[in-house]
Amino acid sequence: MRLVRRSAKITSLMEETKSPISGVWLLIALILGVFIFGDLTRRMTDARRMERDGRMLATEVTQLEAANSELETQIAQANNEANVARWARAEAKLVLEGERLVVALPAEQLAEDRAPAPGLAQDAPSTWEIWWALLVGG
Repeated sequence: MRLVRRSAKITSLMEETKSPISGVWLLIALILGVFIFGDLTRRMTDARRMERDGRMLATEVTQLEAANSELETQIAQANNEANVARWARAEAKLVLEGERLVVALPAEQLAEDRAPAPGLAQDAPSTWEIWWALLVGG
């Protein structure tokens, strides 16, 4: 009987000391689990964001490649002698030796160029009129 009591006491002592240790370990495991779960959530969010950014960058690269090929086509056309000569005559108004450049002006612009300006037809004011206007203000 004495042996049974001792074994019951030892078992109860072990249960008392085992419970708080298990609770502490359980709390530590729970805290670690929360941190690990938070880290995994953050990593998944980062992975989704990077995939979205990757798709956007792929689209932008495709657009830039199309623009690049268009610009290369324009460069090839600009280096063509026939296109350069056409541009020089049409846009830059250049002529070959022996040619004359004729620029057609609109009719209303011709009338304005030929008519004398109304202010220029009058005689210039005399010196005393200029001084009088400066002093009197009129």
